[in-house]
Amino acid sequence: MEQDIRRRTEQQIDEAIAKGQQFSAPNNVSPANGATRYVHPVTDRSVAVDNVTKELLHAGGDGFKY
Repeated sequence: MEQDIRRRTEQQIDEAIAKGQQFSAPNNVSPANGATRYVHPVTDRSVAVDNVTKELLHAGGDGFKY
């Protein structure tokens, strides 16, 4: 079951990046790189990605406020 949840979460992250609305976001890990926040079109959950390294910086859950 845990593997199922993880797989769905990874799929939702990929979908958010591919199909979600994009916003400029602060990058508190590497400020000079900047970041982009992607909002999943169905779940409204957000993910933030470093603009240079493409590293996943944040994956928000239900009800997370931005």
